[in-house]
Order: sequence, then C-alpha cells, then structure tokens
Amino acid sequence: MKFVIEFNTFGFWAWVYIKTYEFAKKYVMLTPNFIPFPTLETERLLMRRIHVDDIEEIFILRSDPIINKNSLRPLITKKEEALEFIQKVETALIQNEGIAWVICEIDKPKRVIGHIGIWRLIKEHYRGEIGYILHNNFQGKE
Repeated sequence: MKFVIEFNTFGFWAWVYIKTYEFAKKYVMLTPNFIPFPTLETERLLMRRIHVDDIEEIFILRSDPIINKNSLRPLITKKEEALEFIQKVETALIQNEGIAWVICEIDKPKRVIGHIGIWRLIKEHYRGEIGYILHNNFQGKE
C-alpha cells in the first residue's frame, strides 16, 4: 500500500494541529488528572490544596451573608458543614471530577482568604463551572 501526501506548508501545519487536537480531545481532555496537585503562586498570593486545618476560615467564608451576597447557595450554619465542603472538595479531586484551591497571602500560607475551583465538569462537552469566594477585606485590590 502506498500513501501519497502532498501538503503545502500551511496544509501540513493544519493537519498537525487537527491531529493534536483530536488526540487531546480523545485522550487528555476526557481524562483530567489533578494529581499531583498543582500549587500556584503569584507575587502576593498562594493557591494551595485545601485541608481540614482550614475549617475555621472556610466556615467564616461560607457563613458570612455579606461575602455571599451574590451566591445562590444557602449559607452554612455549622462547622460540620464546612468540614463536609472540605471533604467534598477532596473527593472531587481524588476522582478527577473537580479541583479547588484555597487562596492565601504568600507570607501567611495558613490564613485562608478565599477559595477558587472548577466544578461540575462535563468532560464530554469540555466544560466546567468556575466558582470563587473571597473575603471582603481582600476584594477590590490589585
């Protein structure tokens, strides 16, 4: 069997792009892998994995009516609900169904000022929902 492929330069790179996209769509985008967990840093902020020690800050963030004024979810009223949220985040991470970071100041990595994540992944449609919450004292800063 003989294949004859004639491409001009543009045609070749278009073919490479299409094949790369098809591979990514089939093998990468449908099977996310969030382990090892990606810790992110900026000049001022650290975004790290959530853990049980963050329960106090998570409770404050998710129970404050001012911080949550634009949220559709009900406020939490007990620390047990904050723990359930932390466990939900961890389960989603392990099952590659979502990922979330707590946001801290770089010089205070144990003080949580918010969280951000990607949820409700619909892998076959290449979509997810991005959500975040940030303490009032840190909103509106550059």
